[in-house]
Amino acid sequence: MAKNAHLTLDDRSTIEVSLREGDSFTDIGRELGKDPSTIAKEIKNHIQYSRSGSYNPCAK
Repeated sequence: MAKNAHLTLDDRSTIEVSLREGDSFTDIGRELGKDPSTIAKEIKNHIQYSRSGSYNPCAK
């Protein structure tokens, strides 16, 4: 069985849109019919940070 086969690309797109709208993991899980911990793990395992390009004197 393929890793992450339990979430489709459509599910991941729904998660992305829902997070931007400020929905909770519980709300997203309810919408997709998945456990909130599944949503949290998906986000934790696939989060991508982007640089803002602004100067931060505290960053090293």
